[in-house]
Amino acid sequence: MAKQTVIPFFGITRQYENHQKELLDAVHTVYKSGKVLDGEFTHKFESSIAQRCGRRYAVAVNSCTQGLIFAQQVLFTEPTKLLIPTISFVATLNSVVLNGNTPVFCDTDDQALMDLESVDYAIKGAGVGGVMYVNLFGNTVDYERFKLMTEFFNDDLMVIEDAAQSFGASHRGRPSGSLGDISVLSFDPTKNLPNYGSGGMVLTDDYRIYQMLLDLRDNGKRTGHEIVGTNSKMSESDCAQMLVKLKYFDHWQARRQEIATYYNNELPESITRPGVTPGTEHAWHKYVIKTESRSSLRDNLMHRGIETKIHYELPLYEHPAGYPYINYASELYREASAFCSECLSLPIYPEMTDAEVEYVVNSVSKFV
Repeated sequence: MAKQTVIPFFGITRQYENHQKELLDAVHTVYKSGKVLDGEFTHKFESSIAQRCGRRYAVAVNSCTQGLIFAQQVLFTEPTKLLIPTISFVATLNSVVLNGNTPVFCDTDDQALMDLESVDYAIKGAGVGGVMYVNLFGNTVDYERFKLMTEFFNDDLMVIEDAAQSFGASHRGRPSGSLGDISVLSFDPTKNLPNYGSGGMVLTDDYRIYQMLLDLRDNGKRTGHEIVGTNSKMSESDCAQMLVKLKYFDHWQARRQEIATYYNNELPESITRPGVTPGTEHAWHKYVIKTESRSSLRDNLMHRGIETKIHYELPLYEHPAGYPYINYASELYREASAFCSECLSLPIYPEMTDAEVEYVVNSVSKFV
């Protein structure tokens, strides 16, 4: 019988216990003011994120999924073929299909990032009008190489950075959140900068796009409803709490790096550790190992009280929503299939103690 979990996969409860008073004081300030939407905390949070990401404009929305939908709506006025990786959370695929666009799958490399070796073929052969790449697990693609390739084949190709998992990462000094024509962040409760509900941010340097995003999230009010939109916002209380958490973000990131470094140095050699793209400062949203003994190792760790997750068990094209878009000439994207059969995520969050981190490593070592 499995042991009760002593090391949960997420640290949401622990983080709240550490900062409860500050968070509740922030919420009280908002509720006492009577201004619960579109107020000073929303604007300050947007400005703070834009500054950290080196962007001119940032628009808070109710989720990263909605942000990805908005990004496509402002960039593409007609149905478009959009190149996406084969491995991501299913929201990446859903946002394309919901917009009436056509996803074109590109295989991933051994780190589950978009395989730059196959991007040129996909762009030339499929006639895509845009690329939505994903900085998965806190790593980033080699953005300089990626831009050179996309611009070589089509210098009008629009690029969306799905940065749902990479806030806090950077590539050659450029922060994730600035690596695309539009970038989209997530503040889901499981993220490095987590909200207690949902939440997202769309970032751009283009004033016209910024104005369109404001209309899309607020039913077109800015232009007297000339542009259709929807209601997609973060509340003032959410943004007030996020500003509290933002004060601790750099400290949290440093702790994630400490844990990742320990894992990298101490895990058994037979376990394949996550790589880091050269020039990238990894955000360590997830620590994803690979092993042919995944099921046995996962069961063993759970028995020892360690919760793990699988990110991701299926490539996007193996979800029913992705079936219609499989390119059978691609040999079913062999690298993505191999990754999804072996990947296992170990717990990594700032609130883990040194003893817990050591216990995870020792438990994996004993299994091996």
